Amino acid sequence: MPRTPLADSRELANTLERLRVLRQQSEPPRAVPNPPRGGAPGGGVTQGVDDNALLSAQARGAIGDRLRECWTGDTAAQDFARQSVRLIVTTDTTGTIQRADLALSEGGRSGVARAFAERARRTALDPACATLPLPQSMLGQNRTFEITFRP
Repeated sequence: MPRTPLADSRELANTLERLRVLRQQSEPPRAVPNPPRGGAPGGGVTQGVDDNALLSAQARGAIGDRLRECWTGDTAAQDFARQSVRLIVTTDTTGTIQRADLALSEGGRSGVARAFAERARRTALDPACATLPLPQSMLGQNRTFEITFRP
């Protein structure tokens, strides 16, 4: 049986196939949510950046204080005060940052913004500040967080 019906075919199979092609959709499409992501950007952990939700405001402040110790911003850079960058950081079981990547929406930035982003990434990976003050309950497994750097 041919896949596309022949133009003047009288074969029943071709007629049925032609009717199936012409039949209109009778019900709306059913949306199915995408499964949660795992793998590369999140470092292979299924929690993703949902680990942020496990942190209290006090713990977030402590992490910010730790990273500020190593932050060196170029205050003379154009629009320095308005710069910000989001990093996805992955920690090991001791809470030490092992990986820091730009969030996907942070691509295609100007040269000043790229320099700001690279400083933030170097700050996150600096051995003096890379061990985050995570709560005891969050230690013992790899975690992935989203951290926003602002001056």
